[in-house]
Amino acid sequence: MKHILWGCLFVGLIVLGTACKKEVSKMCTNSFVDERDGTEYCMVTIGNQVWMADNLNYASDSNTYTNPSSPSSVNAVYGRLYTFSEANKACPNGWHLPTDEEWKTLEMNLGMSVAEANGLNERGVDQGGQLKSIDGWVASANAGVVGTNSSGFNALPSGEWNPSFGPFFHLGEEASYWTATPYDTTNTAWMRALSYDKASIRRSYATQKMGFACRCVQD
Repeated sequence: MKHILWGCLFVGLIVLGTACKKEVSKMCTNSFVDERDGTEYCMVTIGNQVWMADNLNYASDSNTYTNPSSPSSVNAVYGRLYTFSEANKACPNGWHLPTDEEWKTLEMNLGMSVAEANGLNERGVDQGGQLKSIDGWVASANAGVVGTNSSGFNALPSGEWNPSFGPFFHLGEEASYWTATPYDTTNTAWMRALSYDKASIRRSYATQKMGFACRCVQD
């Protein structure tokens, strides 16, 4: 019996634990499974909205990108980076990419005023900190910017993909998310960004060719 157990352990180490590894359950109160590939995602209710509490990791198309430097485990998946067009069709059935207005609703549920939510660039006081995960971010010398994850959103600093430079940037420093809302007719779209050295949330727009993370909201 000992020989069998040690053999299983040895083989498991060689093949990264395929035969002997036991998957660790998600460390969250509520979760769902994407029927397309069996990936389990945490989910959180904020106000009247239900959000994914993990970055989407569905390999929907060639226009999705995985940073080879991104840390990944069962309980902390940095997910994929999607172009705007791909992000708009990548969410699981029953979920969708949130619009700019739905992001504003989230932000106001965290205490941001209407005027702040409608503003540009850095907005709010500590709403970004409420969204950011506790761990994984580059340390900052600025006071009061550490993520508390008090919302349960668990935003991870997955960075971004830029076809013109790099292509991967800001891993550990920023969490950038697409909204489903185009900005104008110049192939740009509204996005949100969280930074390691700020507790606010940046509302801006970017070229639709960029690769950002996706958080889906329930229909």
